[in-house]
Amino acid sequence: MLSIPLGLPECKVIKQELHSYGYAIHVEKTETQERCPHCGFATSSVHDRRTRKVRDLAIFHQPVYLFVKIKRYRCWNCSQVFSASLESVPPNQHYTNRFCEYLYELCEGSTIQEVSRKHRIPYTTLERIYYSIASKKAKERQTAIETSSQEEMVLSLDEIAVKKGHQYETILMDAKAGSVMGMHADRQCDSAIHLLSQKVLSKERVQTVILDMWEPYHKAVRALFPSASIVIDKYHVVQKVTQALDQARKECSPLKKARSLLLKGCEKLRQDQRLRLDDILEEYPALSIAYDLKELFRDFYRTDGYNEAKERLEEWIQLAKQSPFASFQEAANTLERWREPILSYFLYPYTNARIEGTNHKIKNIKRLAYGYRNRERFRLRVFLECTGNTTTGSQAA
Repeated sequence: MLSIPLGLPECKVIKQELHSYGYAIHVEKTETQERCPHCGFATSSVHDRRTRKVRDLAIFHQPVYLFVKIKRYRCWNCSQVFSASLESVPPNQHYTNRFCEYLYELCEGSTIQEVSRKHRIPYTTLERIYYSIASKKAKERQTAIETSSQEEMVLSLDEIAVKKGHQYETILMDAKAGSVMGMHADRQCDSAIHLLSQKVLSKERVQTVILDMWEPYHKAVRALFPSASIVIDKYHVVQKVTQALDQARKECSPLKKARSLLLKGCEKLRQDQRLRLDDILEEYPALSIAYDLKELFRDFYRTDGYNEAKERLEEWIQLAKQSPFASFQEAANTLERWREPILSYFLYPYTNARIEGTNHKIKNIKRLAYGYRNRERFRLRVFLECTGNTTTGSQAA
């Protein structure tokens, strides 16, 4: 039989066998003396011996089972009987620590059910192993976040739909490190306050917060970080304008197939698409006004400097209010109401791009498991798989 180091220095191999179910390796602890857990005295008086079957990492795709001879000692001082402890195998467990860690890593990017089926481990057992290790790792990562030396923090706050019927979760993310810092039920002000009240988030460290135009989030940020700069994500602002254009298109009933041409940036259109778009705008002059307003607003975000951007935004709002479309008038009123945090982008050029990408990853986690009945376990898994590097990160701009 091939000789391979066991990798467990506390144990010595007595014999090894190959059976139909895998490798059977009989081992015993090398230490002949144990310290009593009751009184602390060392003893070498063996009361009896028992054998425990423990599963270990596979060798050449063959399961490995350790038959560990566990000595039970009787203390000379207090006469208590106790079992010898093993660093590699937790008390009353039938899997080594390294095998449990291996199973945990397999579950990342997969499902517990799939790993359970492939390795022939009861689902409830693997579930207990996974979430036991996951809880420990989550605490370690939370400590890493709290002890990070990052002085200035840029936060990103957004929501994600987790179930049909407008059931949401609020997500808090460190925009610089690209790390999810927590999730909480619904998207109300109280949920945002709960997430923003973490110990690591002090008024001195949080300088910038990126949001959409959801008022409860703004209320929570103003309550906890009154001096922080609020930046409205530019993609949500542009979305308001493109939605206004799409509503204007719908008022022209024959233009059901022209949506992509109107909403796409003019610089991205092919020559034949530009010709088709010119024909449409020539046929519908009013729609041409709406299209020009959309392109003019896209130019607004290409502006260099806060003052020039402020002038352009004011000009666009006035033009939109004078347009014949109610959708653009409504969009102008919305942008006017959120004018200052929109213009903050030109002072602090951050976006919600990272958190939007993370939202896509979170949806994949949910789809992979066909949903989660236990919301706390869902949050735990998201935190572990979407935390990333908690101590360093590049600026998201």
